[in-house]
Amino acid sequence: MKSPIQPLAKFCLLALFPCSFINTSYAEQALSSDTVSVESTEYRYGAVYSPTETSTQAAINGTIKTAPKSAINDTENSNVTKTGTLESSSLAEKKAKRESLFSGTSKSYAEAQSTTLLPDYWIYDSWVSLDTDIDYDGYYSEFTVEFDADTAYDSALVYGVIYLGRNDRYEAIHVTSEFVLYGEDSSDSFVVESRLLSGFPAADYDVLVELYDAYSEQLVAFSDGYDDADLAYLSLESDNHEYIYDDTVIVVEEHGGSTTIFGLLFIALTLVARRVVRH
Repeated sequence: MKSPIQPLAKFCLLALFPCSFINTSYAEQALSSDTVSVESTEYRYGAVYSPTETSTQAAINGTIKTAPKSAINDTENSNVTKTGTLESSSLAEKKAKRESLFSGTSKSYAEAQSTTLLPDYWIYDSWVSLDTDIDYDGYYSEFTVEFDADTAYDSALVYGVIYLGRNDRYEAIHVTSEFVLYGEDSSDSFVVESRLLSGFPAADYDVLVELYDAYSEQLVAFSDGYDDADLAYLSLESDNHEYIYDDTVIVVEEHGGSTTIFGLLFIALTLVARRVVRH
């Protein structure tokens, strides 16, 4: 004798099949890899930062006079790029070449720590603010990094690279414009406001800030979450992982001739009960 439970089990399984399909699709979407894309805006002295050729050239001349020979001419060091490719370029050209150089690059914490830095440059302090969380899940798609770098010289021309990473692996997300450091001035901090467009699932990320000499292209200082807690454990996600849930209640009005899932279940149970009574 065929068990009366089998038809009911098959019916319930078919009723739940669409829900299972939706959940599987969502899981595959959440685990898919995306291309890293970030939009950034730079600020200094409370305004959008836009350096000019004249001010930058004046800073370069001052830096050449005060910087040590080892920082300018040490092309044998693995951290130095040949200056001939950049020294005659405009600001826009240099920034584009640097962005191309760092685009898609990543480094581990060990690689960052193994770099030999110059003692005449350092990042005094850094601050981070989390700005936008569209779906209110505690993970932000927009954040701001501010860092105050100093030098032992009266002035020095530098640029920065911002990395974002987790599990001790950092990926470059922004190369700044050139800017001037004025000794140990506390008012010359640099601000980068970033919006993560894609490529960052919801997680806790660390920020790595690197400082480069703009003339020699040498890495001269860096700061990360290990020496500055403000740069560690930032709850972030990119825009394409920000989901907005609609709490709208849908009211279904039943009219004669319409059958709901509950009605079908009732009919199935009635048929099963009759079959049990018969047998």
